Amino acid sequence: MNYKIINKPVFEQAQVRSVSDVEFTEEQLQEGMKLAVSKVDPTLALYLVDSEGKKKFEVRWDDSSELFNGWYSAWDNFTWCLGIVEPPKEQ
Repeated sequence: MNYKIINKPVFEQAQVRSVSDVEFTEEQLQEGMKLAVSKVDPTLALYLVDSEGKKKFEVRWDDSSELFNGWYSAWDNFTWCLGIVEPPKEQ
């Protein structure tokens, strides 16, 4: 596994059901809730954010970010970025 889970309960909830009931602290409302981060590049992370009153997923990498409505799209993007950061080793 080339990433580290930061918030396991919310990470697991996002995979199986809605995250609309997840409560944010004041800081998380501003910065987002970090769910996972690359072990190789700490600037690559998956967040749960509040965007105009709705929970969305955001993949942040270096100075760029992309918002996603659903878990699967965000997870696909995050894992694609992980593959660029640390390409699979040749066997």
